[in-house]
Order: sequence, then C-alpha cells, then structure tokens
Amino acid sequence: MGVCDTLIGEALQGNGETTIRNNLLTVKVMEDYLDDEKAEGRHNGGKTAVLILDFAVSVLSSLLAILFVRWQTEPVAGFGHLVYMWVFIGAVFSLLSFMLFGTYKIIIRHSTLKSIGQLALATIVKELLLTACVLLGLFHFGTDRANALVIFADTLITITLLVVTRVIIMAIYDDVRDTPDKNVDRVPVMVYGASDKSVALVIRLEDSAHYIVQGYLTRDKSRNGLIAQDRRFYSFENEDDISHLAVSLGFRSVLFARDEDAEAEGKSGGLIPICMRLGIHCLATPRIDSISVNNISQSAINEVVRKDVEFIPDGMSSFGRIVKRLFDFVLSSLLLIIFSPLYLIIGLFIKSEDKGPAIYKQERIGRFGRPFFIYKFRSMRTDAESAGPALFSGEDDPRLTKVGKFIRLHHLDELPQLYNVWRGDMSFVGHRPERKFYIDQIMEHDSRYYYLYQLRPGVTSYSTLKNGYADSMEKMLRRLEFDLYYLRHRSWWFDVKVLWQTFAGIAFGKVF
Repeated sequence: MGVCDTLIGEALQGNGETTIRNNLLTVKVMEDYLDDEKAEGRHNGGKTAVLILDFAVSVLSSLLAILFVRWQTEPVAGFGHLVYMWVFIGAVFSLLSFMLFGTYKIIIRHSTLKSIGQLALATIVKELLLTACVLLGLFHFGTDRANALVIFADTLITITLLVVTRVIIMAIYDDVRDTPDKNVDRVPVMVYGASDKSVALVIRLEDSAHYIVQGYLTRDKSRNGLIAQDRRFYSFENEDDISHLAVSLGFRSVLFARDEDAEAEGKSGGLIPICMRLGIHCLATPRIDSISVNNISQSAINEVVRKDVEFIPDGMSSFGRIVKRLFDFVLSSLLLIIFSPLYLIIGLFIKSEDKGPAIYKQERIGRFGRPFFIYKFRSMRTDAESAGPALFSGEDDPRLTKVGKFIRLHHLDELPQLYNVWRGDMSFVGHRPERKFYIDQIMEHDSRYYYLYQLRPGVTSYSTLKNGYADSMEKMLRRLEFDLYYLRHRSWWFDVKVLWQTFAGIAFGKVF
C-alpha cells in the first residue's frame, strides 16, 4: 500500500467519515518507488508480460519466415546454422526495437491503434537491421531472390502476428474487465479538482460497474504529476490541453465532485464549454442530503434528470472500434489504388471546363470536435460561396458546373474522401461531417449534437439513407435524430447494412 493509501486509511478510520487532508495531495511519488502501470491506472495491464509476448511472437515470426523460404527455395549448405543465427539476431533486434519505441507501454485499450502503429515501426526497424546484415554478407540463402524473400516474409509475418495478438489481447481485456453481474461498457472518466471531495469521489468509484477513473483534472500547475488514490493529476490551461489528454487517456466524461466547481467551470472559457465542443460528457454529483427539496423546482429536477439520462454513449465496443478502423484503413488503401485512373480522368474533365482546381477542400468538424479538411472533386464554380456559406439546393443549383452536375448526380465528387478515411479523419460509415457555421446553429436548437463528437464522421451515413440531403434546419434536426440513433446502436452489422444500402442506392440511381 502506498503512502497516500495508508494516510487515507488512517483518516477514514479515525473519525468514520470521508475526511481527507489537502496535504495528502502534495505527496510527490517518485518513479523509483511507484510502478508506471500503477500511476497510469490499474487497467493498463502488465507491461512486462506484453513485452515478453511481443518478443516471443517476433522471434516465432522470424523462425516461420526462414522455414518458409527454405520450403520455397533450393537446399542451402549449413542451413541449420543459418536458422540459429537468423533467429538469435532477429531476437536481439526485436528486443532493441521494442524497447526503442516503447510498444509495451501503449496497451491502454483506447490507444490500441497507436500501439499497432508503434509495433509496425518497431518491426520495420528490426527488418532494416536484418537487411543490413544480409547486405554485409552475414547471411546468404543461396540467391538474391531468397535473401529478399526472407526479409519480405519476416516483415509480413511479424506485423501480421503482432497485430492479431494485440487485437486478441484487447478483446480478452474487454471480456474480463467488467464485473460478472454488470456486463456493461465502463466509461473512462476524469474527476475534476484537487479537493477532499474529489479524492473521496475516486474512492467511491473504485468498484463502480459504470466508471473507470483515469485521473484528476486541475488548473493548478503545481499539482501536475502528483498522485492521490493511485490516480495522477493532470493540469490544463486551454482546449488544446484537454483535447490532447482526451486522446492520450481516452476519457469520455468528466465528473465534478462539488457543485461550486461545476458552476465555476460552466462559465465562458471554462472546462464544461470546452468539453461540450469536444464531445466529452460532464456530470455533477451533488449529495442528496445537500439538496433542499422545499426550495428546488420541478423544472430544475427535470433539467438535472434530462441532462443525466440523455447522455448517449457509443454503442460499439472498443474491440469493434479497433476492427472498424483497421477495416477503414485497409479498404481505403485498396480503393485509392483501384480508383487512381478514375481520379485522373475526372480531374482532367473538371480542369478542362473552367481551368479551376480539380480538388476542393473545406473545413469540417470531426471526432473530438477537431477541425479537418474534407476533400471532394469540385462540382461548383470557384466563386460558389463568395457571399458566405450556402447549402446545396439540388440539381438546379446555378452554381453547379456541367461536369459538377454529372459527378454530383453519380456521387463521384465524394471519391477524394477515401483519402480522409485513409488518414483517419473519417470513416466509411458515421455521421456526415458538418461545418462549424451550421453546427453552431444546430446546437442552438439541440445541444445533443456534441455527442456525435465521439465518432469519426462518415462518407455515408444512416441518416443520409433515411433523411436524404439536409438543406434546411428542419432536415438537419431530423438528421440529428437518425445520427444519434446510429450512435447508440452502431455495430459491424449495422455498418454493413448502411454500406450495402448506399451501394445499392448509387447503383440504381437513387439521389441522396
């Protein structure tokens, strides 16, 4: 038990109440005495075990690669000695590359895609070092073709097995992390503040079936890095800090232990407006006995209940999100290659009409409320929005060019968005990305739009199939209802149905 645990235990034992002194929060925990895993949260898993597993998978991959090459080529003198040397040196390079990139540290389920990227980079370093050994003549498998084949096979097998293993680890983690009687997706949260109540709230949530506390948020820079109840303090100043922490820690909600904290941070420039823009849910947790029932109106009670009940979490599991992103990346890569000749043809037709740029980019709002540039083939005149933002008014829109009218009708203007999917700005299925100009108007009518910030926007969407193109505020609000339904219920099968219906609609000339 750590210093903080001991003092908190004594404080609780002393008077039977949750009274924790502020000086407990000043306990600076040195890395020599506190394991990194404990500091980052007990849900990070065993880093040493992950390192050993990755190392074993990499060594096995090297062995399988060289055996595969032996199967595909002529016998080589001294092949047994080559096997031992290849596996041994591959093991050394694997360990060095894993340590260099710290792949074993990135095992939080919300950072799985990041860990896969790091594994790929570590594998590339390993293979480059092995390639250098081959070029220096330390290994020779009979022919240059065999030498190249063993490097290629080692790279492919290593990356494949490492990724599959990591995804399986995450799937197993998701299965065992919940309590047996509450098979729910526990929401990763941060607790705001450095008060006694904030620490007490973390204690109360230790065995929660609904929340996983990732740490504390505070505006006090002096507390950054301190530890209380095995949770780290993270200081912040602005929206960029919160956005970075949300991505790195994976939290989806902020809990306020004190009403006065929530009231202070609800003002302009405070944490709550920032979280709303980023799609992070905020929840105050007042004590029942602190509420004067005689002085609270029914409308106020309804407002509190409405805010709590209407939070719409992502219906897809973390494992499902990982597979969905991998699917998006692989399919978009293939389609970018397949459609590359069509890109060239469409681009030439657009430029031949008015000499303007073939590709049009426009800022949209994506996941976590972050802006990104969406890419499309230009279908309108270059001065289409010289008077300000304007919605597309249909096939008779006078701003359309001749080529633009054709590519819009057949949805060919959307093809460059494959690049957005490949980058991770968008997904194949999600909600249609909107401009901030229109999001602000939607939020004035229905603030639930910010729940969609949990998702990557999509090239196609359930709402597009059901609602068509939204060219009025009424349609935008109706589209939001469909998008929120998709958010709550989305799954692999749901995505497959949306993709199929979109494809069928385009094939039969349906206008969305």
